[in-house]
Amino acid sequence: MTTQEHIEEFSVALKIILNAEIKHGNEIVETSKGWPNDDTIIIFLKKPFLGIYQAENIDYRNIDDIHYWKAEYSDKLTNHILACKF
Repeated sequence: MTTQEHIEEFSVALKIILNAEIKHGNEIVETSKGWPNDDTIIIFLKKPFLGIYQAENIDYRNIDDIHYWKAEYSDKLTNHILACKF
């Protein structure tokens, strides 16, 4: 399920990555709020990341766990996460 409010409230820095991914053909398949922290918003993309991104206060992690997701970019200032599926 996707919630427009989650997308609107999402980290500005991560929205730049999100928009680049959408421009290159990826798409949002799910959003959530409240895990692992109360203020966390997670947006899930359908495919693995199509680009490589770097930005201040943004960390990249290769999760590679089918119980969770393939990889993620996280904003250290907002605790928001942009994750991609396998």
